[in-house]
Amino acid sequence: MSRSSPSRRPVRGRRLVTAFVVAVGALASLPDARAEDVGCGPFEASGAPGVSACREPGLSSSGPEGFTRLPAPPDDAGAVAIPGEALLALPKGPGGAIPSDFELGSGARVAESFFSPVLCATVARIVGPGGSGPETLVSRVPDGAIAVAHHVYRTAGASVRLLGAPAPGRGPDPYRSLQYALDELGVARGASLGAGGGATVAVLDSAPDVNHPDLDGVRIHALDGSALEPAPHGTLVTGVIHALAGNAFGIAGVAPASQAVAVPICTPSGASASDTCRLYDALRGMDAVWDVGAGVANLSIVGPPNELLERAVTRLDELGVLLVAAAGNEGTDAPRYPAAYPAVIGVGAVDRLGQPFERGNRGPSAELEAPGVEILSTYPGASFAFVDGTSLAAAQVSGVLAILLGAGIEPLEARAAIFGAARARPERPGTARLGTVCDAAARAGRPCVAP
Repeated sequence: MSRSSPSRRPVRGRRLVTAFVVAVGALASLPDARAEDVGCGPFEASGAPGVSACREPGLSSSGPEGFTRLPAPPDDAGAVAIPGEALLALPKGPGGAIPSDFELGSGARVAESFFSPVLCATVARIVGPGGSGPETLVSRVPDGAIAVAHHVYRTAGASVRLLGAPAPGRGPDPYRSLQYALDELGVARGASLGAGGGATVAVLDSAPDVNHPDLDGVRIHALDGSALEPAPHGTLVTGVIHALAGNAFGIAGVAPASQAVAVPICTPSGASASDTCRLYDALRGMDAVWDVGAGVANLSIVGPPNELLERAVTRLDELGVLLVAAAGNEGTDAPRYPAAYPAVIGVGAVDRLGQPFERGNRGPSAELEAPGVEILSTYPGASFAFVDGTSLAAAQVSGVLAILLGAGIEPLEARAAIFGAARARPERPGTARLGTVCDAAARAGRPCVAP
């Protein structure tokens, strides 16, 4: 079944009651989330079908609903949890109160916390003795609450080859001829759709170089304590979506008229395109997606399954946000997350001949394939680079969705349209190749107009 019409089934939360050791001062360090002070954010005013105030899937005392539990990946999934850390999510109840009857294990404490309007819950980062798991760090979890491992995710860029800065004045976009993906997606033919004007794309990644001439207009929505130094991966992904067109410099993005909002949730790893991203920051980034009014969220991050991550992406999906994630670059068929969740469009990479990227993940993480090999994009320092990886393929899909939303197509229609226009791959059941912008728009009743 395509995730354009996902099937979901409820699962029950869990209650852990072991040693009753109260962490002195833990409650005082949590943010005040009384009903009169902190609302449920989007739930009170979103108007989304079936979304009522403070009805957070999976964390409400009435029982979780609206998400599917998927099987855990095999041992080679590279699941990395921060030693001695856990995340505790405490849902806001019908009366507006955050439950306080949790208990922490010996030596554990609340390091930091925030109230999440997307989860409608307080999320606390619990730290304690190294090697301790969630069940040890949080010895008692209130009904409806949840304690999970604090996982680390990585950005999904592979090899990078620098090209350098072009000489100005050699045509509208001097490197446009090197961008085969734009031709394959029929971006020029879809110019009448508006190039994404009116749509906002949130890029949850490492910080891009907003001083790059081709990224003028990109806005950073900074989170407290997030790394803001320009990083290769965030700059590359943002450029695929938003690089300015017709400015006599460099390249053009898939949706250059869209509003790109960078939400730095990852810490750069030097010149590498593989950055580290804590789940705590990713969850804060989900709230930012709603705060900035994004219609599309690009998550080119890869890692293990986590119930809090699943619930956050599911809620954003219910609120009408289109989520796109990279399948990863390990060459495996095993599921990777968030790409494999039903609420997310998981994207694998192919080259200009339509052949799979040899290092790209397949299977349930890659229901859609898009150009992700030899992709030219922006690089810090007014430079450019060719890059391979499913991160860039995901960005292509995000750009196409931005064009459709900017043309006035509703989110559910846009999602259905790209799957309807995708070309089936019989040799890889369950996977289809991203079609052209105009084919997708026509399926949504917005045909392209010839110039």
